Amino acid sequence: GGGGGGGLEEAGTIRRRFPDTAYWNPALRTDENGRATVQVELPDNLTTWRMGARGVTADTLVGQADVDIVSTKDLLVRPVAPRFFVVGDQAELAAIVHNNSDQALDITVRFEANRLTIGTPSVETPVSVPAGEYVEVTWPVTVGDGDETALLFSAQAVGRPELSDAVEITLPIYRYSTPEVVATVGQFDTDGQQVEAVVLPPSYDPTQGELRVQIDPSLAAGMTKGLEYLEHYPYECTEQTVSRFLPNVVTYRALRQLGIKDSALETNLPELVRSGLQRLYAQQHYDGGWGWWVLSDSDSYLTAYVLLGMIEADRAGFAVDEGIMERAGDFLVDALMASRDVERHWQANRQAFILYVLAEAERGDLGRTINLFEQRERLDTFGKAYLALALNLLQPDEPVRVDALLSDITNAAILSASGAHWEEERPDYYAMNTDTRSTAIVLATLARLDPENRLAANAVRWLMVARKDGYWETTQETAWSIIALTDWMVATGELEGAYNWQVVVNDRQLGSGNVSSGSLRETTELQIAVAELLADEANRVIIERWPPTGAETGKGRLYYSLYLRYFKPVAEVSALNRGIIVGRQYYLAECINRLEAEENTGEGENEECLPITQARVGDVIQVKLTIIAPHSLHYVVVEDPLPAGTEGVDQSLKTTSVIGEAPRLLRTDRRHPWRGGYGWWWFSHTELRDEKVALFATYLPKGTYEYTYLIRASLAGQYNIIPATAYEMYFPEVFGRSDGALFTISE
Repeated sequence: GGGGGGGLEEAGTIRRRFPDTAYWNPALRTDENGRATVQVELPDNLTTWRMGARGVTADTLVGQADVDIVSTKDLLVRPVAPRFFVVGDQAELAAIVHNNSDQALDITVRFEANRLTIGTPSVETPVSVPAGEYVEVTWPVTVGDGDETALLFSAQAVGRPELSDAVEITLPIYRYSTPEVVATVGQFDTDGQQVEAVVLPPSYDPTQGELRVQIDPSLAAGMTKGLEYLEHYPYECTEQTVSRFLPNVVTYRALRQLGIKDSALETNLPELVRSGLQRLYAQQHYDGGWGWWVLSDSDSYLTAYVLLGMIEADRAGFAVDEGIMERAGDFLVDALMASRDVERHWQANRQAFILYVLAEAERGDLGRTINLFEQRERLDTFGKAYLALALNLLQPDEPVRVDALLSDITNAAILSASGAHWEEERPDYYAMNTDTRSTAIVLATLARLDPENRLAANAVRWLMVARKDGYWETTQETAWSIIALTDWMVATGELEGAYNWQVVVNDRQLGSGNVSSGSLRETTELQIAVAELLADEANRVIIERWPPTGAETGKGRLYYSLYLRYFKPVAEVSALNRGIIVGRQYYLAECINRLEAEENTGEGENEECLPITQARVGDVIQVKLTIIAPHSLHYVVVEDPLPAGTEGVDQSLKTTSVIGEAPRLLRTDRRHPWRGGYGWWWFSHTELRDEKVALFATYLPKGTYEYTYLIRASLAGQYNIIPATAYEMYFPEVFGRSDGALFTISE
């Protein structure tokens, strides 16, 4: 107990483990008397735990039993805090101290936190609490910069060392200002040095941001950030569920082929694959396909992507339900189009991908594949790459058609100082495709079918340059880039590495190290705060490598990446329209409900509800989001951050009081002929999270939409509200945001 330092020993054991489920055992066998025993270490929650048992005998007699277990203390502390903070928030945190003993106690209450400035002179407060009563102690705080803060609330009875309690909770901190990230990357095969110049923008927040230098001794190390990005992506639609494990599975199998051991990947991957597959099993539709979300219609392109992920998982040795794969294959066979019906480029691309995945599943259709080859002028570059892979699987001994497709792909390459890449003449929204994704798919094809092609190495260089903060812009770009680089690594056997290196920033050594064959998967990250960089002139960053002791030259390749992250001042964070318009307003729900009631009865005097910027603790607030799509959009995400001192009202919960209408989504630029808005069905999935509300639409026609939901003011303070944003998930250059705001909650 205690945890060490800061006087925590006096508080005794610190409670910090608060899971919702204390114990789960799906299959427990009793003895011949029908008895079984389990031993459970209860979490740190002081609450009533309910243990439930469900039993079935060999001859299918069933029974159940429940028992409640109360976990409590004579002296306990209950924190009063929000679920998150935003930098600059001013909140009033509290600890409610319960005296459950049979006599009055003098108690010392203490509060400690990092990343917060506490407004009172002392963090230690003496209180007297009568028997069976409680006292609330408050501290005003201001939130500083950081990724998270740890809050420690403790209470100790004076003269009674056995009576104490301490609770620690960790809350995320979000930034009100908008981060901007600029990057450059490079590589060199020989000993020497390279110099990069980093210039800060004219306007930035000097209290936040950093320059990060990443050193990767191999492509395998350079892909680590991308794998982490996919694993921790905040949403879990069908595509992202597959993208979370597919590149990991491909990397895992490739590393085994190359004889490289990655214990962390080997430890984490089984659970990652298992959870992903179980989620996909549960979301498969009755027709055998999958949609973007479970309520979305089955989509043949997405279903092919799911089946490809399952095929790769099966090849890597993971258990995959063959019945699920069989049904998915049946769906894809039925989704294939007759050759005469393949008219548009996106239809041809989709046909090529389905044919490729069916060929991987050993259910290929050679006739349709050859017919599509005869119509290859309708295919985009990435579609030709898929078709080449399919033909190579179906006709490995007849390379004429494959060579023709590779020739078309090679001739379409664009060469530049940063390498080789491919650009499509038109976007394929249904395939979630971008030029970076096309380049990755082409590289994967060249690595498998033509590894000696002189463009492949240049495509590798271009993809490494295209990264932002260690990964690519979308989950699809990142997944296919990792697959492509992994295929290239296998084709070239990039296993060498023996050299020393150092990074120097403005004549100050930021870090150094050495590379050997045993460290080819190890990435080194170095960073320096923006406040320590030169503001008025270029910052010189020198990356240097030299041979190890006793060797004339070093071996292997050094990849480096520089990422400068800076923040615009809060005053410069305003509404922005880059293809989507977003607006947000707050209203008292009581006023809205009254107006709607008067409108329905025909009573009232046309009272108007005005937007608010302040409320009292306990008030219910209606949030109104207005989303304007000037043009039809694809794969749209709308995110609306909540004020930190509020709680979202989830009307789907049985414990939620009926205090107003459930969330509503209406299309307001066009009206339903029988009164009311329509068009709400375009948003097929919504999520209410601790810190935000999120909406998703696979396809959003041009129009104006209005979404309303409820929040409740719960904690006094002044809170910075991060702007609401909307963007196309796979085309993030199309986006918009609202203004930020300051919201005040009083007692």
